[in-house]
Amino acid sequence: MESSLNERVRSGERDAFAEIFDQHARVVYAHALRTTGDWAVAEDVMSLTCLEAWRLRAKLRGEVVGVRPWLLGIATNVLRNRAQATRGRRPESEY
Repeated sequence: MESSLNERVRSGERDAFAEIFDQHARVVYAHALRTTGDWAVAEDVMSLTCLEAWRLRAKLRGEVVGVRPWLLGIATNVLRNRAQATRGRRPESEY
């Protein structure tokens, strides 16, 4: 069943993508909250993960890796990119 849902997501079916993301949004949010300790940042990370997952939907392969690890991998990359961007914005005196 997950495989056919993944195929629908890859083809660009928004309802299928919403179904997948609704199933896993709490896990993505919890991962971001544990990592950052900030609920507002965790919400931002969850939103960015959703956008990035939609952009990368053609790479979703449920047969090899499940949806949850795929989304958590995207969330981890979003967190890493956010941390790098934040480090780049610190004033000189903090170095």
